[in-house]
Amino acid sequence: MKCLAFWAFPPLALLFLLFPEIDLAVAARFWSPEGGFSGSGSPLLAFVRKPLLDWAVGLALLASVGGWAWSHLCGAPVPLVRHRRRLAFLALVLLIGPGLVVNTLFKDQWGRARPHQVQEFGGARDFTPAWVMSDQCQRNCSFVCGDASVGFALLAFGYFGRHRRAWIGAGLAAGSLLGLMRIAQGGHFLSDVVFSGYAVALVIGLLARWLKPDQPG
Repeated sequence: MKCLAFWAFPPLALLFLLFPEIDLAVAARFWSPEGGFSGSGSPLLAFVRKPLLDWAVGLALLASVGGWAWSHLCGAPVPLVRHRRRLAFLALVLLIGPGLVVNTLFKDQWGRARPHQVQEFGGARDFTPAWVMSDQCQRNCSFVCGDASVGFALLAFGYFGRHRRAWIGAGLAAGSLLGLMRIAQGGHFLSDVVFSGYAVALVIGLLARWLKPDQPG
C-alpha cells in the first residue's frame, strides 16, 4: 500500500497541474450563485472545525508530550516508560506534520487563494492550480488543507501496536471527511486535501524510520 501511494504521487501531481479544472469542478458541486458554498453557514461544521478540532489537537499534544515528560521522572508508571518512544513519535507527528510542514511551509508560503476567494465563486482573486506558487494570498492560504492534515495524522497509529490496518483506514477516512467538510465550506480545493495527506504521510514515514515506534522504550 505504501509503495502504491508513493508511485501514485507523480501522476496525481501532474493530473492536478494539467487539469486544474478538476479542482474547480469539485468545488462547484458545493456552490451556487444564490447561496454560496453549501457548508459555509452550517453551525455543526463550524463547531467541528473550531473549537472541536482545536480541542482534539490540544488534548492529543498534552497527552503525548505530558506522557513523554512524565516517563522520564523517577517512579513513572511502567506503561509510560515502555511506550516512551511512541509518545515522542505521536507528539512529533503533530508538531512537524500539521504544525510545521502543513501550516508553516505550505499554507504560509504558497499563496493560493481559497475557493470562496476566487472569481469563479464570487470572489475577487485569481484561481491558481495546485503546486503553482502565487501572490493571491498572503498567509494561512489554501494549499494544503490544515484541518484534513489533523485527520491524516491518525495514520501514525498504523506504525505500531495492534489493528494497524484499521488505524490506517481511520486516518484516511478522518482526513478525507475533514477535507470534504472544508471543500463544502469553500475553504479548500480537492487537491489541497489530497496533498495534505501526502505531506503528513511523508512526515510520519520519516519519523517512523528515525524513532522506530514499534520498538519498546
